[in-house]
Amino acid sequence: MFHLVLWFSAFVIISKNSAKIMQFGREAQSNVNDPEIQEIAEKALEKVNMKMNYRNLYKLVKVINARTQTIAGMKYYLTILAAPTTCRKSSKNVNAANCVIDKSKPEKKFKIEVWSAPWQNIFEVTLI
Repeated sequence: MFHLVLWFSAFVIISKNSAKIMQFGREAQSNVNDPEIQEIAEKALEKVNMKMNYRNLYKLVKVINARTQTIAGMKYYLTILAAPTTCRKSSKNVNAANCVIDKSKPEKKFKIEVWSAPWQNIFEVTLI
């Protein structure tokens, strides 16, 4: 009987703690200052820079909002603020993080959806 009570108690404690950590399929608000969110935002903006028909690269100013969803991988729903830089998109081996922001042009808000499944080498970015 003691073992049954012990196992039940352990199950309740684990279940209670797991519910706080992760709920599959459910969206959750994330901390915009979390280093993982910042890294995903930077990487996503690199993809946006490649896709969009802008002459200059955009640089991340800040993450405004971030939500995550655990699915077959991770979905990130990001709202970011980015600024145009003085670096031409056509330049070779240029990284927007090293570019100077062009203060004469307005910043732009992007809503981005990212699906990441690193074990399958998936990092898909969609502007929403």
